[in-house]
Amino acid sequence: MSDWRMTPRNTVLVVIDVQEKLMAAMARRAAVVTAADKLIRAARLLEVPVLFTVQYVKGLGPVCTELAEATAGLAPIEKMTFSCCGADAFTRALKDAGRQRVLLCGVETHVCVQQTALDLLAGGHDVYLAADAVCSRRDSDGAVALERLRDRGAVLTTTEAAVYEWLREAGTPQFKQVLPLFR
Repeated sequence: MSDWRMTPRNTVLVVIDVQEKLMAAMARRAAVVTAADKLIRAARLLEVPVLFTVQYVKGLGPVCTELAEATAGLAPIEKMTFSCCGADAFTRALKDAGRQRVLLCGVETHVCVQQTALDLLAGGHDVYLAADAVCSRRDSDGAVALERLRDRGAVLTTTEAAVYEWLREAGTPQFKQVLPLFR
């Protein structure tokens, strides 16, 4: 492939398990939730489809309260499998989105994010990881997972880089709407 760039027309954003009880165990909670919020808000402004999952809601609780406004009107996809691809509702929603490129964020990097990314890669998707919008309870687990995923073909990026890649240029109405997220 000669052009690896993400666009609003070729990308779907997947937000994995950013839930109250799970995030309480994350040292980087604030940074990851803030990054996920920016990605969701920018995606919605740019009409990038957003899928978000929740793992075992009964035990881990709902999506973090900080994301309630950004995810308003979106239905969470409940799952019990670590990989999002193990949930039929997720695979249907991903197919319906009709996008080749998948940008992932969420937790935990070495469990649900990694297993989802590996399944997506095996299924022929181009996988991108917003490295500043994923985390694990232990930094070493997350770092090794990112290395493994990069070795398998996933592309590492950051929240701001991904959003500006979607935008492609300044001065547009979309740029003016997204700009406040990064000030």
